[in-house]
Amino acid sequence: MKLEKLSNTALYTCIGIGVLCFALFFLVDYSNMDFDGVHVSPRLTDLVLILIYLLLFVTAGLTIWSLIHGATLNSGNNGPSPTGIPGGKVALCTWGAVIAALIIGVICGLGEEDYTTVSGKTTAGGMVTMVDMWLMAIYILAILAIAAVVVSMSGYLTKSATPKE
Repeated sequence: MKLEKLSNTALYTCIGIGVLCFALFFLVDYSNMDFDGVHVSPRLTDLVLILIYLLLFVTAGLTIWSLIHGATLNSGNNGPSPTGIPGGKVALCTWGAVIAALIIGVICGLGEEDYTTVSGKTTAGGMVTMVDMWLMAIYILAILAIAAVVVSMSGYLTKSATPKE
């Protein structure tokens, strides 16, 4: 129970920090003129970028730790899951969905042309394709995650896996 309370506290803290950063981003000095005197950029853009990078690194670290921890914890466990949910199949489907989402993203982004900003900086078409790939993968995986949460909240998997007496 203590671990669950810690997990909830961490989750709500992260959500609160994210909401606060985005609120400040949208509310604090949004009329900051850009270098060309035409475009407007918010003053706290760097704050949001730092938050996104921080969340990316924390998520990547926790994912790697979770994979290692799960592999070492379940390495000697060949019996059925106590909940009845097939963890191996879920993990296989998850990795399959990630790979499929990345492939779909690459296919949708092929043939992108170089992108030139207002300041004259040019980004190669390959980099634009990579950005499009990751954005498409994020959209696909977000939809799948929402569907997984809905199925999980319904309790369908747990009910169907529970042996009937």
